[in-house]
Amino acid sequence: MEEQIENQKVVRPKRRGSLFWPMLLIALGIVFLLDNVGVLSGDTWGSMLRYWPVLFIVGGLDGIYRREGLVGSTFIIGLGVIFLLANLGYLAVSVWRMVIYLWPVLLIAIGFDIMIGRRSMVASLIGLTLILAILAGSLWLFGVRVDRGQGLAGEGVYQALGSASSARIVIEPGAGDLHIEAADQAGALVEGSVFRPGGMEVTEESSQSDGKTTYTLRSVGSTAFIPTSFDEKWSWDIGLTTEIPLDLRVAIGAGRVTLDLANLKLSDLRVEMGVGATTITLPEEGSYKASIDGAIGQMTLVVPKGVGVRVQSDTAIVGVSVPSSFIKRDGVYYSPNYNSAAYKVDIQWDLAIGALSITQ
Repeated sequence: MEEQIENQKVVRPKRRGSLFWPMLLIALGIVFLLDNVGVLSGDTWGSMLRYWPVLFIVGGLDGIYRREGLVGSTFIIGLGVIFLLANLGYLAVSVWRMVIYLWPVLLIAIGFDIMIGRRSMVASLIGLTLILAILAGSLWLFGVRVDRGQGLAGEGVYQALGSASSARIVIEPGAGDLHIEAADQAGALVEGSVFRPGGMEVTEESSQSDGKTTYTLRSVGSTAFIPTSFDEKWSWDIGLTTEIPLDLRVAIGAGRVTLDLANLKLSDLRVEMGVGATTITLPEEGSYKASIDGAIGQMTLVVPKGVGVRVQSDTAIVGVSVPSSFIKRDGVYYSPNYNSAAYKVDIQWDLAIGALSITQ
């Protein structure tokens, strides 16, 4: 009996190799080949940036192929499909708002994963099909307006400039659309309007010490609601003073951020984004340091021609696009006028998955 046991061979399931990198290399090779022979016209790199969500889709399919479970793979595929359709212009609504609204699909995926597990490839494909069908049906329902849930409430915000000679401004919406630009009213440190779900509160805090004002505007409460319609405006529109230097700090979990800082005076800039699209237009004057962090999404930096920038980026699966005049040295991008510019900005730019773009 012992000899029979010793002679028995232990059969271990063969682990499937990843298809992600081979498929990515094949796709890149085809694109570069078609570009070299003149089949592709226009901006090839710009087109590739539009298709960056395909990385999500391929990664999710690779997870299904290797039987790593449904939860992560199906959710990544769903995100990739939504982002890709938005980039190609097939979705007329904000893709980032859709992600916020449709997060319960992740709970459905977890339920299917518990029920089906990793029983077989067929079961995995059936579960994947059902989850994607639920996601597609949800998008269709939201497109025709679902008349239920809480409406949006709006309110104005205002903080006087007073005697402040500098200020630290902290803006934390949580989720939604955020737009920041120069204030219209003279004498206003902060002005604007905040739209919020009915279950969310907005808090303002202000203090002053040695001529420096610290102002914080943040959302508090739950965002787990069903919107009455995608046409409703869920956004923060904030104006900031142009009269004194600002240490500006922005943090948002998911949404779309537009920072038009061209006319502001900055002493420091920090932006943190979870999932979404971020566009930042730098001030035309001033030297300072900036930190821009993101997990998943698209980030665009608009640099005035008279400003020199030094950009150090830490990326994972990211497409990077910079002007052809920029110089890359030791992994750092320099604008051609960095050494001679009167105003210089040093930027630490981190993104895990998505696309980075610098324009002038």
